[in-house]
Amino acid sequence: MSSEQPLSTRIAASNPRNQEQSPLFSSLHPELRNLVFRHALTEYDDPERPYSKHEYYFRPGMESASKIDTNLLLTCRLIYLETHLAPIALNEHVFWMFRGPPGRFVSNHERYFDRMTHEQRAAVRRVRFVTQLFWLESQKHRDVVWPTGLLVPKLAITIRHSDWWYWEDSQPLHIEEPRYGWAGWVGSVPGLQELELELETIDAQREQLEEQVRIALGWTFPLDGTHVSLVHDGEEPVDSMWLGTSRMDPENFNNGWGSGDEEDSDDDDEEESDDEEGGDDDDLEGSGEDSGLGRKSSVYNTTRLPAKKSPRR
Repeated sequence: MSSEQPLSTRIAASNPRNQEQSPLFSSLHPELRNLVFRHALTEYDDPERPYSKHEYYFRPGMESASKIDTNLLLTCRLIYLETHLAPIALNEHVFWMFRGPPGRFVSNHERYFDRMTHEQRAAVRRVRFVTQLFWLESQKHRDVVWPTGLLVPKLAITIRHSDWWYWEDSQPLHIEEPRYGWAGWVGSVPGLQELELELETIDAQREQLEEQVRIALGWTFPLDGTHVSLVHDGEEPVDSMWLGTSRMDPENFNNGWGSGDEEDSDDDDEEESDDEEGGDDDDLEGSGEDSGLGRKSSVYNTTRLPAKKSPRR
């Protein structure tokens, strides 16, 4: 990382104009102006880059590539000073530990945060790891290196249906007890105040997921350098259900879909299904019916478990 002064410091030292001629600064209250800036700099789905629903990374909230309109920061120096940390603070920093979207496959979080300035690292609010279990369970405290000055108040860990051990063989769902390894990795995250664990599986293994959730409610994550731990906050886990491709259903996966020609996946559907542009799948999602699922749809169950600070026990 360069030792050169951050651009914001150099701009502030240049005495930028107060922009009194602009209604944005002269007429609009700062609180309202900040709402405008927040809206403009919040990440949103790019309709020109949709993901195929047959991909590993397609799921609710991740139906397409995302976009942040950072051109706002180029309009004037005063706007830059007010907004230069907003894209970092407002948006979630997502790391894909295998099977991530094309062009957004960020897996080296150390390098990612190391490229930030000290000021930018302190502005981070939310980080998510979408990870296979073999990566998560291999994380040990001794391997952790977090860049100086980084703060991560909220950490989310997402385990997709295809991230469980031997999911393609319909093996029972199981996560290694965190205290045997990866709890130390979680506890080493600087500034951590809240942990969200998101677990997902297909409907056929819903009861197994519920059992894993029951076990996870008793997990404890001691925080480095403190006398507190993250424990379940007592709130009911949040359950949701969504309809997606059955390509990752073990039966279909082992019958050829899992062999993997991603570019041909949509072509394979043309003769058998008309739901690519909102047909059968949309009807099923609107009806809430689990029965009658076509070959191209599968029910996915997701549970989010929150954990917050508590005196260490």
